[in-house]
Amino acid sequence: RNGRAFLFSHAMNIAVGPKEDRQLMTGLHTVADIYCRDCREVLGWKYERAYEESQRYKEGKFIFEKAKIVKENW
Repeated sequence: RNGRAFLFSHAMNIAVGPKEDRQLMTGLHTVADIYCRDCREVLGWKYERAYEESQRYKEGKFIFEKAKIVKENW
């Protein structure tokens, strides 16, 4: 959504929201927002389904937005 992001196979200490179809830069996907289990802030999303064959490797993986997980200038 907002800038650079990272794709992970596993995630901890998160809660997963409801699934929805979303048109992303790489095509149509079914995704679910992921939240910090403690503060409930949206951190990114989980790919539930990719409709394009070339994007299927993302299914079941998590996107974390860099701005949400990296503290700048410590």
